Amino acid sequence: MDKIDKVLLIMPLLPIADLLSTLFCLSFSGSEEIGIFARPMLQNYGSYGLIILATSASIFFLVSMKVVIYIKNLFIQEWKLKWMRYALTIHIYLFFILEAVYVSTVITNFLNPLYPLITQTIILRVILVCTYFASVSALTMHQIRQLPHL
Repeated sequence: MDKIDKVLLIMPLLPIADLLSTLFCLSFSGSEEIGIFARPMLQNYGSYGLIILATSASIFFLVSMKVVIYIKNLFIQEWKLKWMRYALTIHIYLFFILEAVYVSTVITNFLNPLYPLITQTIILRVILVCTYFASVSALTMHQIRQLPHL
């Protein structure tokens, strides 16, 4: 398992972190900052609905990331195509951006009760996404450069 796989396997942990940050945010500021999936679950089932949502999202992301890692390994070991390196790099970076958006949501949920006016700005979200993406890209740059190319 290389660094790329380890970073991709962070994704199944993010719904649990989102659950904790959402409950933290709810305990201080109310439900106006709840996402589109969490709001109906919270209204119909309470905090247990959020736990069910986080658990199902974690399982979904775990299965999805395992499939992505399996496909990445197939590309590297068996499917020798000329455009393979570019296709893998683009898709890996897209998953890193998805993780960055999720991480920025978790961070802003934790910051919302403390600094409500700052967390409402899109600039903070963009800064958090760019920072996470840049750090993860720098961490995995060596492995991405070692992807085989023909």
